[in-house]
Amino acid sequence: MDRAWDGIERWLGAHASATLRRLRNPAQPQDIARWEHYQQTRLPDDLYASLLRHDGADGNFGAGFQLPFSHGLASLDSFTSLRAYNCRDLVMEGPPEAADPESGAWHGSLLPFAATGYGQELFVDPRTGRVGEKEYGRNLRYDGPMGWPSYLALLEALASSLESGTALRERYPSVTAGCELRWNEEPADALPGGCAGAPRPSPTPSPSPTPVSQELTPAQARASGCRPARRRPAVRPVDPAVAARVNAAWRRIERWLAARAPVSNRTLYGPATPVQIARAEAAMGMRFPDDLRASLLRHNGARYWGGFGPAPFYEFMSVKALRADWKMLCGIVLGGPEEMAGFWWDGHLLPFATAIDGGNLFIDTRTGKTGEYFNETGLRFDGDVVWPSYLALLRATADSLETGRPIRGWRPVVRKGELDWKQAR
Repeated sequence: MDRAWDGIERWLGAHASATLRRLRNPAQPQDIARWEHYQQTRLPDDLYASLLRHDGADGNFGAGFQLPFSHGLASLDSFTSLRAYNCRDLVMEGPPEAADPESGAWHGSLLPFAATGYGQELFVDPRTGRVGEKEYGRNLRYDGPMGWPSYLALLEALASSLESGTALRERYPSVTAGCELRWNEEPADALPGGCAGAPRPSPTPSPSPTPVSQELTPAQARASGCRPARRRPAVRPVDPAVAARVNAAWRRIERWLAARAPVSNRTLYGPATPVQIARAEAAMGMRFPDDLRASLLRHNGARYWGGFGPAPFYEFMSVKALRADWKMLCGIVLGGPEEMAGFWWDGHLLPFATAIDGGNLFIDTRTGKTGEYFNETGLRFDGDVVWPSYLALLRATADSLETGRPIRGWRPVVRKGELDWKQAR
């Protein structure tokens, strides 16, 4: 493994220093041990050794350290979220026979280590060490262009391709003007000059031992909102004035979708029941805002993958989906170091729209304002993702659809009956 990384780093240092600097510093053995403990999984030796060299790469998937076919190397933390989202999809959408690590849709034992951000991932089967491919909506495969007998075999082949300039599974290494590694169908005529450089500096050693992050205490777990007190479900009436405003916004959206984007219109689900909402509130230990409850009572979210939702790439979630998302994220917080609580996720937040790739829009039930979560960066409470309320976002979406004006820099467009959001210039 070290020889493979030596070759990769040598080539990147000579030809693609921007990518070299994106490679993260090593994962710490105690962090890997903690991950294995809470995930109840033992990493294969080659994947373990690779993490001790580089804990993935910075940048969105596909833009950090890129493998062929736009797969970006993930960090150990991203292993957790990618695995959890795949398991959630399997539980919510797949029949029991889909849980097959050989040819099913997914299996909880598999270890995703790279992703494109568009529903395509590479994973290791820890039983055999083989590398396979997952694509949303399709069954697993080990015989595709990025199937390998092991993770080490993939890294060794990648190092060889870089050093020799030959194709790796019909993709040739190239370098952008910004000194980043990419893979193309045709060999590059010449690599750009001026792209040599050193790796990122190693962390400065601390003169004293760094305290090991501790798990949440029972009091911290309760304060995080992720361990609510048990209570019985209670159906609550929605404020009639709020319901009227929410329904008015939805009528505008539905009218526009029916006339202009019928494909997207058909992705909207029917209403949730008051009991479904009450049960979710009780399980999550929170009171859903009236505007969200009124919305769910009209449309219980939209179809996963390609469903209607806010700009630029979100899809409204059902009661079941938002509850599952909250539970999964809270589970990671409760099992992780105390620093994650309130920074990476908080149990007082209520996800209502998914970005599919590990992000969501949420409502802070303490303020009613919206924000954004992403698995690599945690929580964001400022900027374009913030609205004073869910209703404000819904109304702004209706305004943008009816007028064609951008909403926070994104303009509605329709392609073959399906709504999309295009960045306004």
